[in-house]
Amino acid sequence: MSEQPQKRQRTERNAPDAEPVYKQSEQVWMTYGDIIIQVQDMQFKVNRDVLARNSVVFAGMLDIPQPVEQAQVDGLPVVQLVGDSPKEVESLLAAFYDPFYRTGSISFDALAFSLRLGRKYEAVTFKHDAAKRLHSEFPNTLDRWDKRQARQRLHGMESIRHSATIYVDLLSLAWENGVYTSVPALGLHCLSTYTLNELYDGLLREDGSRATLPEDVQLMLARGQEHIQIFQRNMFEWLREEGEVVPNQNECVLYDDCEEQRQAMFKIECGENRVDISFFLEQWEKLAGGDWAGRICVDCNKAAKVAHDVQRAAAWEKLPLFFGLPAWNDLKDRD
Repeated sequence: MSEQPQKRQRTERNAPDAEPVYKQSEQVWMTYGDIIIQVQDMQFKVNRDVLARNSVVFAGMLDIPQPVEQAQVDGLPVVQLVGDSPKEVESLLAAFYDPFYRTGSISFDALAFSLRLGRKYEAVTFKHDAAKRLHSEFPNTLDRWDKRQARQRLHGMESIRHSATIYVDLLSLAWENGVYTSVPALGLHCLSTYTLNELYDGLLREDGSRATLPEDVQLMLARGQEHIQIFQRNMFEWLREEGEVVPNQNECVLYDDCEEQRQAMFKIECGENRVDISFFLEQWEKLAGGDWAGRICVDCNKAAKVAHDVQRAAAWEKLPLFFGLPAWNDLKDRD
């Protein structure tokens, strides 16, 4: 933040050296406002008490005595914010006046300014709301992952609106702002939704801009995909040959049929050309759309489920490690 150096704002240019023209925000120009916030060429007329109530940084700024020569507009002091975009500041200030802003699903843009500017200006309610939405959609426990996946199959994301590039945008946002506990689940969604080429080249948004990931995040995802594919193949190795998971030839009354089905399942799900990594955290009953469980006999199915549940829990514990991140117990968000 810095004070505006010029004294009075002019409304039109009369000469080459005339002072610049500043636009009034149509969305945030409060009739009874008592201070002007300026961002680049945009001005916002707001109320001090609203700023102070919603932002620790604004509250501290307003407590500082202002210089006598401070610039004014219509007798109101002008405070300039630096390093921000008018669009994001306008959205944040408008949200300060909207009691229903945090209800229901919000767009990625709304989530982004809530998190970014919420952190910068210590607008704690907005910062916490944005982080809570990320944690809800992309959790750090297997139980919450299962519950969220079940709801997403029916309704999609509930608190963040979907778009074609949403997982890339959200992963960049979470990484940039230190919401690290949502990064493993977001990384898995990215790898399950897009190819590595798309993740490296970027994806086009509806407005024609390109959603890209930082280079270190791209490398993190490439590393994660390799580790997950190896783990996943080993996880389902029991399908290919008799081992400790399912009953052996002397114990399974339908051994030949079960073995044939297991071989087919392995070829389909873990073949050399398989690149899908979306199923190693699936519950046994939901694998292959629920078709796997019915392909082998009851005894083999029961034994397979027990083994799968153990491996699946181990896979979740390793998920952040696949991406080169600390283990779940050590993975913390940046405050």
